[in-house]
Amino acid sequence: MQFRKTIPAIALGVVSLTVPIAASAGTDSSSPAIEATTADSSQVESATLTDNNGKPSRSLSVKAAPKGAANEAATRSEKVFSTGEVTGEEFSSIGLSWKKESAVDSGLTAETRIHREGVWGPWQNVPLGLDDGVAEEAKRAGAPAFYTDDADGAEVRFTSPKGSLPQDLKLSFIDPAKSPATSSSSSSSSSSSDREPRTAQAGQPDVKLRKDWGADESLADPGYKTQPSIKAALVHHTVTGNNSYTQEQVPQIINGIYIQHITVLGYGDFPYHFVVDRFGGIWEGRKGSIEMRPGTEIPGILGGHASGFNTNTFGVAMLGNFEPNNSEGGEDTGPDPKPTEAMTTSLADLLAWKAGQYELAPEGSTQLVSAGGGGTNPHPTGTVLDVPVISAHKDVNVTACPGAKLYETLPDLRKQVADRLGSA
Repeated sequence: MQFRKTIPAIALGVVSLTVPIAASAGTDSSSPAIEATTADSSQVESATLTDNNGKPSRSLSVKAAPKGAANEAATRSEKVFSTGEVTGEEFSSIGLSWKKESAVDSGLTAETRIHREGVWGPWQNVPLGLDDGVAEEAKRAGAPAFYTDDADGAEVRFTSPKGSLPQDLKLSFIDPAKSPATSSSSSSSSSSSDREPRTAQAGQPDVKLRKDWGADESLADPGYKTQPSIKAALVHHTVTGNNSYTQEQVPQIINGIYIQHITVLGYGDFPYHFVVDRFGGIWEGRKGSIEMRPGTEIPGILGGHASGFNTNTFGVAMLGNFEPNNSEGGEDTGPDPKPTEAMTTSLADLLAWKAGQYELAPEGSTQLVSAGGGGTNPHPTGTVLDVPVISAHKDVNVTACPGAKLYETLPDLRKQVADRLGSA
């Protein structure tokens, strides 16, 4: 992918970035340009926005907060950092990431506007995932992949009340279409005739395989990440920026999550075991999640979905944002962003299948032990939590996930799962 900054000039080669920026807050400068180069993969190209001390590179302009703010004392140190307009080859998601150990201003926000078909779109909030924690296996911290739908340009701006940015902050452009697996899967993603043969499991709903969303298996760690058993399911939402996606866009969105987590954030594989889309499609996320069941060579698959609580759990992510009034970022969710009926039906089918395999009581409770990690996991190592067998991410970590409108459906969801098992 080749990108350029339109004002002032930027070029992203494999990837190179050359641009003068303001030397200090609120000023313009003609300081000599510098060049920063990173190379990720054929699907990702990244520009470095801050150095290892959090100092902005010359790819960012810096301005002080506007004067006359309502609370001068609170905004005295606030700064706005902007990439300017960056255009180039087509991509379908953007990613933001930073050094795993970096301190991050808790009030930091990000916005983007996307260039598509010759037009710049409106500004949208980009969810930074500051309340999602960092999985133990991750090498970097960062935001969820933000779906842009075949864009060819973006401008990103950050607002920090403390006037600071994370260390080694990077902006990544993600293009799953460059994956050799994607082109071969795109025409058959909804066809069951092209699925690899598998032994049918009792109660198994239709679950699309990783190849159906175009997973490039060469990116993931080889083999399976196994664990002894499963005691609970944790429900998430993806906050990928778009609640009105089409059925045809689903594989691309899932693939963007995969590439962001592996190539940019350094995960070993897809973070969630399964993904459910708004049309009721169920997709295999982490490798081995379909096959895992007690008494086999894969009694459980260890995920990367909940800081300190990946052991003895599996994660299901609902594709979208179910927090009201867009507070999580992306497309405006309005006051009542409930999951669709097709989505909740498929989620219940999926949970009934796995609960039946592991002999879990859908309306019961279980105990999970914290592996620590700090951040959004407030429970020290060894802390025992009593949680519902069907829980949400927010039941174990300090987070809004899976969104208030999805969270309020969980009591009915548990009953639906119990009913399915009772009639099995």
